[in-house]
Amino acid sequence: MCAFRMSNDLKNALCGNVISYIAGADGTDGLLTISAGPQPGDAGSDGTGGTLCVIGGIAWNSTTSGTASLASTTGYAGTAIAAGTAGWGRLEYVGTAGTCRIDGDIGTSAAHVFMINVNNFSSGGVITLLSADIYMA
Repeated sequence: MCAFRMSNDLKNALCGNVISYIAGADGTDGLLTISAGPQPGDAGSDGTGGTLCVIGGIAWNSTTSGTASLASTTGYAGTAIAAGTAGWGRLEYVGTAGTCRIDGDIGTSAAHVFMINVNNFSSGGVITLLSADIYMA
């Protein structure tokens, strides 16, 4: 089998397109829903654990070497609507291209797709999204 490699210019272009689908036309409409329970098998399925928090207004920096980091160095915050343990997260934007989603694991370390400040939510608590890189490998 041959290795598949992309140039940085192609990675940057593809990553930029993904961001435009996830963050909307103005680039700040990214929406992260944090849910309890197990992550569904694909991004087209609904989870079973219930919504704990929704964080909106998410935007990303320009892509460098195929990776775009959050535009805010302090993160994006939302208020927990329920108590529970974060199980997974879903970035989603519904626009002219349809429903575009990225699902991933969530936790308090950089090893997770979505890094947040706490794993266990109290209703009314402030939850901060600290990292959610979009990247092309």
